[in-house]
Amino acid sequence: MSDVPYQPGLTVLRSAVDVAEPTPEVFEASRTAVDIGTRFDAHRHEEDQLAWMASGAMGLTVRGETWHLREEHLAWIPAGAVHEMAFPGRGLLISLYAATGLRPRGEEWTRPRVVAADRLATSLLEHLVDGQPSPSRRRQCRLLLTDLLEGAATRHDVVALPSEPRARAVAEGILHDPADPRELEEWAAGEGVSGKTIGRAFLAETGQSFRRWRIQARLHTAAGLLADGRPVHEVAAAVGYATPSGFIAAFSDRFGATPARYAQRLR
Repeated sequence: MSDVPYQPGLTVLRSAVDVAEPTPEVFEASRTAVDIGTRFDAHRHEEDQLAWMASGAMGLTVRGETWHLREEHLAWIPAGAVHEMAFPGRGLLISLYAATGLRPRGEEWTRPRVVAADRLATSLLEHLVDGQPSPSRRRQCRLLLTDLLEGAATRHDVVALPSEPRARAVAEGILHDPADPRELEEWAAGEGVSGKTIGRAFLAETGQSFRRWRIQARLHTAAGLLADGRPVHEVAAAVGYATPSGFIAAFSDRFGATPARYAQRLR
């Protein structure tokens, strides 16, 4: 069983552990409804965890790194890794907990990582929490999901936050108000340092320049607004784009679909 702390107002549904198998091992799925301000403080599990935001977004901090994730990401949290989760709005978190002996092959699965959320993989996760599959069907789901994970591509487009306190404050300010027009030097001045100091921290700790990070953060927020049903022109303005056309071009380049198509797919 996992040791996720109970949070009032959350709905958690778990599939039954397969006690019918000759050598039963932990393999269970949960569905958790979250709302703005919901968080799971620092904790760890004896099992590996695969976390997916079926809707909404999640801030995941694991081993000192913080990622902002959406429905195109699967987060892998190996057993024993201390982590915490925070949610900026309403959403649905689906988690799979599995004994370490069931994890995919490869050294990379001993470390936290983010991989692409393959449509088949996410369908399997939904089936495990909603479909009440038989023991034999659960085993087939497990084998197929493991195979899919072994071939999944690492996602490098997650919105990572710098850990340097002043750069972190700038990053959080942008996520709070992505339309804020201040440039790097102005943000840095607010923290009492130079733009070069903040810029170096972003590059060293997120792998991206400040400008590139801000674009990614804006588009990340835009995806959530589109999922909430906001029209494209409103979303463009809300995340700092002067024209809808510029926003559409940037969004399409990031997500491989226009904002309208992306929203339609979510619906």
